[in-house]
Amino acid sequence: MASSALSLPRSSAFSDFVLLLVAAAPKLGLPIEAVLQNAVLPPAALRQRGLPISLSVARQIWASAERMSGDRVLGLHAAEELEIGALDILDYLTRSCRSFGEAVHRVIRFSPLLASGGVLSFQVTGRRAHFRHLSQDGVPAVAQLIVSLMVLRARAFSGEDIRPLAVRFRHRGARDPGAYDRVFRAPIEFGAPCDELVFDRELLDVPFLTAEPRLCEILEGCATARLQAVGAIAGAPAAAGSSLLGEVRQALRICIAEGNPNIDRIAEHLGVSARTLQRQLREHGTSHRALLTEARAEIANHVLASSGNPTRRALAAQLGYASPRSASRALRRR
Repeated sequence: MASSALSLPRSSAFSDFVLLLVAAAPKLGLPIEAVLQNAVLPPAALRQRGLPISLSVARQIWASAERMSGDRVLGLHAAEELEIGALDILDYLTRSCRSFGEAVHRVIRFSPLLASGGVLSFQVTGRRAHFRHLSQDGVPAVAQLIVSLMVLRARAFSGEDIRPLAVRFRHRGARDPGAYDRVFRAPIEFGAPCDELVFDRELLDVPFLTAEPRLCEILEGCATARLQAVGAIAGAPAAAGSSLLGEVRQALRICIAEGNPNIDRIAEHLGVSARTLQRQLREHGTSHRALLTEARAEIANHVLASSGNPTRRALAAQLGYASPRSASRALRRR
C-alpha cells in the first residue's frame, strides 16, 4: 500500500486556471467575452500566467461558461481541446516523467500552481490505484477537466491506450453519456463521495515515450521554487506543524466522504501507522477525535447552509456516520 496527499494552504487560485478556459474557448465556440464580462479579475489576469486571483471568481467563471454554453460536459470537451503546454510547467514536467505513476505524484504535488480549492490524493491498495479529487464547492466542469486530463495526458505521453477500471464523479449524471465513453472508455458512476479514477496498479509502471529524466529534474526544481514562492509547499520549515495538521484534515475530509474516517484509515492515507499518527497529533496538542469533530462541524455547516434542510439520513452519509441517530447526537453537541 502506498498513498500520497497534499497539504494545501487556504483556498487560492492563479490566472492559469482561467486561461485554460480561454485557450479552449475558440474551439468550443464558447462566447468567452460574455463569460468574463462581469468577472472581477486583475487587468493582467488574461495575459499573464501565475497571477494570484480569487478562487471564488475563478469558479464563477467556469460555472458561467458551463451555464452560457449549455454544455453539461464542458470540462470533458475543454480537456480534449487543450494542447500540450496549456498547463504550462505542469504539462512539461509530467511529460518528462519516466512513468505514469511518477506523473500522478507530481500532478498532486504541484497542482496548487493552478488552484488549491480542492484535495487531490493518490492511494495504491492491492491491485488497485485510486486518484481522487474532493471539493466541497466544486464546479462539475472543473471536476470533469481534472479527471479527464489525467487520462488524456497519460495516453498522449505514453502512446498507450490507458483505460481506467472505473470513473466516478461527485456531481450528477450529464445528458451526454457519449462524451464520457469517448474520453474514458470505462464504466462511469455519478453521485459518488468524490471524483475518482481507479486504475490497475500495473498501469503506474507504463513508461512515457516523452521521458527526459534530466529535464524532469530541472523542471521539478523550478516548480518547487514557485510553490515555495506562493507558500504552498507542504512541510516548509516555517509551517511544519501546520503541514501535518493540514494533511490530516484533508485525509479526514476524504475518508469522511468515503464513510470511514477512523484513525487506522487516516493513518493509511498518510502512509504511517496509527500509533505514530496518534503520537504526532499529541505533540501538536490535538487528537484524531478533535480534528474529526472539527471536520464534521465544517461539513455540517456547509451542508446546512447550502441545502437548507437535508434529511437526517443524507446528512449522516455526508458526515460519515453509520446512522442518522449518531449524526443527530453530534449536531446537538455543536
